[in-house]
Amino acid sequence: MSSINIFNSGTNLLITLVALVVFAFAALYSSQGIKIGKGIRYLFVGMTLEFIGSWFGYSMGDYIQLGISINILAFLELFVLLLSMMFLALSASQLLVSNIPDTPIIGAITALGLVAIIYFCLIAQDGVMVSYMRQIFPLTGFAYISASFWSQSGHKNKTGFLIGGILTACVTILLISKLLNVESDFINSLWYISSFVYIGLAVALLIIKVDFLNKKLEDKNSEIEKYNKRIEEIIKLSPFPIIISRLSDDRLILANNNAIKLFGIEAGELERYRLKDFFADSENRRLLSERLEQEKVVQDFEILVKTSTGNTPFWLLASANIIDYNYDIALYAAFQDITSRKNRETLLKNQAIRDPLTSLYNRRYFEEEVTKRISLARMKGDCYSVLMIDADKFKNVNDTYGHKVGDKVLIELSSTAERALRDCDIVARYGGEEFVCYLSDVGPEKAQVVANRLRETISKIVVYSDEGKPFSFTVSIGISSSDISDNIDTLIKTADEALYRAKENGRNRCELFTKEDLAKFNKEAEATHKDEASQLHPVFEKEGAEEISLLDGIEANHISENNGNIEEQKVSQTKEQNKPQDDYIPILGIEEEDLK
Repeated sequence: MSSINIFNSGTNLLITLVALVVFAFAALYSSQGIKIGKGIRYLFVGMTLEFIGSWFGYSMGDYIQLGISINILAFLELFVLLLSMMFLALSASQLLVSNIPDTPIIGAITALGLVAIIYFCLIAQDGVMVSYMRQIFPLTGFAYISASFWSQSGHKNKTGFLIGGILTACVTILLISKLLNVESDFINSLWYISSFVYIGLAVALLIIKVDFLNKKLEDKNSEIEKYNKRIEEIIKLSPFPIIISRLSDDRLILANNNAIKLFGIEAGELERYRLKDFFADSENRRLLSERLEQEKVVQDFEILVKTSTGNTPFWLLASANIIDYNYDIALYAAFQDITSRKNRETLLKNQAIRDPLTSLYNRRYFEEEVTKRISLARMKGDCYSVLMIDADKFKNVNDTYGHKVGDKVLIELSSTAERALRDCDIVARYGGEEFVCYLSDVGPEKAQVVANRLRETISKIVVYSDEGKPFSFTVSIGISSSDISDNIDTLIKTADEALYRAKENGRNRCELFTKEDLAKFNKEAEATHKDEASQLHPVFEKEGAEEISLLDGIEANHISENNGNIEEQKVSQTKEQNKPQDDYIPILGIEEEDLK
């Protein structure tokens, strides 16, 4: 292919070499990562060997002057051209879809060409055949490569192959004309044909590379589309509600049938919904977002949600992670309805902290919660008060109307107290007909006002017996406050002491436990403690006895128990005469001499 005029001019040779370098870079880049990459590399090697062979033939006269045999030089020239033909044929076999001509055929043709070179250059020394082979070897190679380019022209991305086919076909025609001695001044003047072919092939290879990348991208897109369709089918058939939402704007991309039913979504209008619209608790959503930012995957996260058409919240167990979906960063979330489980948990929790009859908090919850509230109030320097409420003559209600009506009285009392106080206050059933209240940020004077108002409200309650007979009842209230103590046990005991005083002073009234009462209360508690400490076990009262047997101990205990029973009967009779005429029993123990 290379015109002899290239080597006659330094400028022509330089231009041709630059074109060959451009072709080399294009071949190197285009051969990376594509199926026909080996064929492109073979094409470059074949074209380079063809250029070297032409240059060797032009420089042969210089080597002859150096004394090298012309037969050896002819052999070397033809051998290089033969190698060029072989690599062009190998390139053609890589470019052809059917992979024809194959390597064994090319090897056989190359072997025959080598035999012919040896015979006509070194044995027969036929100059005519040598001249023919100089034309046949490049012609055969370009014919192969041209056929391979044209074989690919039926593909969708065929531009690069068409350009390569046209260029190599033109070179093949030019070589045929030289072989047939159809030469003219016009053909001989085409020194630039080599540069043009190199640049043209470089462009063709780059187009082939781009077309290959486009096809690869299309194939990837097709695979992704198929993959997404499979995912959609799996999601739609999933027994769990699943939603995929775009992370950038939170809009829904995909929701299966179970999710559509669960959230009340219009199937054809997914884009108008945002995932955040279904959260009933914004704080709950914020916590989920923070977990996702930190961990990317969240498992078994409880969320409170609502439907798009209703406001009744329900509980779901969510598992979510960040995925790449249709070239979007998306949130994949699967849900499980746990409303029934949460209801059971709430029921069990209420059973643990609520009184079953009145639904108020029970004694244990009250003491634990108020202890926390008191600690917080101390830190802030706030005041507080505790009310102890007891229904007056409640035993008479049970005896007269029955226990069912008595339960109605307790229910009415508890509901009235709960409605009359604030949401920040705590009302609890302490035991029997006793109720206790914690008033936050309320001092003793204000607590008296609240207690009297509550007492008056309760006195207006009308309860009907089973026979339809109406009756009312009253309560007595004892008050203690932060002025007295910051210990819940002490507050309840002092409030109970004030309640007992309200009972003694005529019932249906409120009594405040003051600091003066606290001094007296502490003295009585100290005296009681000393009396209890001075009492010895009956065994130790027999210090004068020389010997203590098991029988003696039993007799001593028996006598002590009898004496104790007699004393208890006396104290009980005395208390019965002095206590208010109902079934109220104070929390604090009252000594016999105090009652007298």
